[in-house]
Amino acid sequence: MTPSPTAPKAKAMESALQRLRAKVISGELSPGEQIRQQEMAEELGVSRVPLREALNVLADQGLLLHRPNSGYFVAKRAPNEMAQIRRILQLLETELLASIEWPDAQCMQELRALNDEMRECATAEDWTPLVRLNREFHIQIYALSPYRLILEEVKRLWALADVFIATKMADGSARVRTVQEHDQLLECLDARDMPRCLDMMELHRRSTSSGLPPERPGADRRSSPVSVA
Repeated sequence: MTPSPTAPKAKAMESALQRLRAKVISGELSPGEQIRQQEMAEELGVSRVPLREALNVLADQGLLLHRPNSGYFVAKRAPNEMAQIRRILQLLETELLASIEWPDAQCMQELRALNDEMRECATAEDWTPLVRLNREFHIQIYALSPYRLILEEVKRLWALADVFIATKMADGSARVRTVQEHDQLLECLDARDMPRCLDMMELHRRSTSSGLPPERPGADRRSSPVSVA
């Protein structure tokens, strides 16, 4: 079969998208920094067209800000905004998890493979792929729900939360703990025990939330706000 003429363009866009996202997540591109398109296209080895498409995707997801006649800038997130994102995700993710169809053997195998990849990344010098794998792990579980509109909103919010998650994952112990908690969540899924699944997911959220801003103005900082990691 002859490859589609659009395939190389799509591949270039996807490559630019993933590498730009990694630069934002790692802090190589700082909040408020302008993306200089010609320089970035040369650095990534792509033309301006796929680069602009990738920039538009990240702007739609909220990681970048597009200012007409000025260009693209890395979005800034106030602590209370991230707290609100975490709170919304808690509510929506609980709806999704409670409504899933139990994963079959193939799905469980794929989830374990994702977590094994995370396990390798957790102790690697370059651990940043773990952020993407973590998102894929959770989204694959939530995709077992029939609630497609809620799922799409959760995907959008996870994209916004990538920078926050990367900040938490900079701590090696948090990376190891995340993988271990995924192991426990997989056990609950394999046992098809919904109460345990919901409890484990809540524990998983809370375990990485220490020291984060409260979800509501004036909330007690000693309480356990919810994390998406």
